[in-house]
Parts: sequence; structure tokens; C-alpha cells
Amino acid sequence: MPRTADHDERRIQVAEALLRTVARKGLARTTLADIADEMGVSVGLVQRYFRSKTALLRFGVEHLYRRGEERLLAVDPVPPIHDLAYRLALTLLPQDEERRLELTVWLEFLPATVTDPEMARMHGEATRAVIDMFTRVLAAARERGELAEGLDPAEEARALDALIDGLTMHQLTNPDLYGDADSRAMLRRHLDRLFTAGEDTDERNTEGDRG
Repeated sequence: MPRTADHDERRIQVAEALLRTVARKGLARTTLADIADEMGVSVGLVQRYFRSKTALLRFGVEHLYRRGEERLLAVDPVPPIHDLAYRLALTLLPQDEERRLELTVWLEFLPATVTDPEMARMHGEATRAVIDMFTRVLAAARERGELAEGLDPAEEARALDALIDGLTMHQLTNPDLYGDADSRAMLRRHLDRLFTAGEDTDERNTEGDRG
């Protein structure tokens, strides 16, 4: 058991080194030698855990999505649901250095989903998981009478996911136009349009922008 645990932990360490290196150099310029240098080990040691760069990249993406999932699960699911949806969505935006690194790597990996079926599968599963989560949240809001009348939770969940991805891309590529505060405000305004005026909007905006 300890040997298996050590093996799994080492693979995670390699994946973490991959993420740091890709964030710094870009995916196309990252080699196994670069990752080994980042870890301070030999290329042979990296290859002991991953036989090819493709295998490592796929594991790295899986690790990236797992970290995002763990962060979402750590969000306290307390009402009001408007604020819960905001906190969950904010978790997916590059609002600190750790998430900025992860999402920079995500952007580097994204084009591979077009040509690599396995990468496309992982990306699709992660996307559907986020949409399903927001669908459940918005459906709960509808049941409580908090969602604006006539809205479909599933469709609005897809739109919210697309907004989050768009804000992420622009924050990372156009930071002068889309700063952290800008993204928070846009996200808040979007959610305000989905929810009924169950509480004072100005007060809610002030509280939410602290997160």
C-alpha cells in the first residue's frame, strides 16, 4: 500500500511540475526535459511514471479538472441560492494566482480537444459536470420561487457556463479590459437578471463583490 501511495503521489508531483512549466513556457515548447528540470530530477525518472508526453498531458488535464472539482465541492452550499450560484461561478474564474496558473494551462490544453479524442472526452465530461451542477442549483432556485419566471434551469446553466469560460479567456488574454473586479461585476449582473428581486440588489452586490 505505501508503495502504491508513493507511486500515485509521485505522478501527481510530475503533473504539478507539468502545469507550472506549461503555464510558464506554453504547451508547444514544453518538453519532458523541461518538466524534469522543474522537478530537479532526470528525464528517466519522469518517464518511469509516464511513458510518453501524451500520457503525461492527459494525466495533467485530468489532475487539473480534479482540482477544480475539489474547489467546487469546498463551497458551502448555503442559501440564498443567488449567492451560492455566484460563489460557485466565482470559483471557476482566475481570481488568484493559483487559479490563474491552472486556467492558463487550461487554455493551452483546450485546442487539443479538437484533435485528441481522449482530451475531448475529459473536457466534455468536465463541462457537463459544471452544467449539471448549475442546472441543479438553478432548479432549486426555481422551486423556491427565486428564479425569474419562464427560465429553463438547464438552458440558463449552459449560458452561465459559456459566460464563465468567456470571462476566463478574456481575463487571461485581455486583463486591461477584463480585470478581476470587472469579471465579478459582469457575473453578478448576469445572475441578477436570472433571479427575482427577493432581496435588495444593491446590498447583495456589495456583499458579493467582497468574495
